[in-house]
Amino acid sequence: MAYIKELKVTFERKRVDDDLLKAPVESSTRVYELFGHLQDETKEKVVVLHLNPQLEILSYEVSAIGTAHRALIDAVEIYRNAMLARASVLIVVHNHPSGDPSPSEADKASAAKLKQLGEIHGMKLQDFVIIGERRYFSFSDEGLV
Repeated sequence: MAYIKELKVTFERKRVDDDLLKAPVESSTRVYELFGHLQDETKEKVVVLHLNPQLEILSYEVSAIGTAHRALIDAVEIYRNAMLARASVLIVVHNHPSGDPSPSEADKASAAKLKQLGEIHGMKLQDFVIIGERRYFSFSDEGLV
């Protein structure tokens, strides 16, 4: 007898302030309002926002937790999970525990790969935001995605 794997996708509900979900996520400032608390993390954390075409949040995922200096951003996994969430648009957010939100070469390469995969799958990468200490860097604001 052989076995076949059954895929089960589950969503866990989390209670949040109503104001967080009332407005679409149209700007990097809004992303920072939602995820600025990542500046207090001691390890890099990668969070992916799954949005509908109106830029309203469908769900989010903690995609990776790394070390104090790096986290693995797996573009294929990010898009696979976004498809399961039925997202149309993605925003990737991660923190730099050093406090400096300047993008590293790895960040630039990850953003480029995510943008490329988004174009292939018809799922736009809206922004790639790096949270630092009381400030952030937005690839979208800088015209990089």
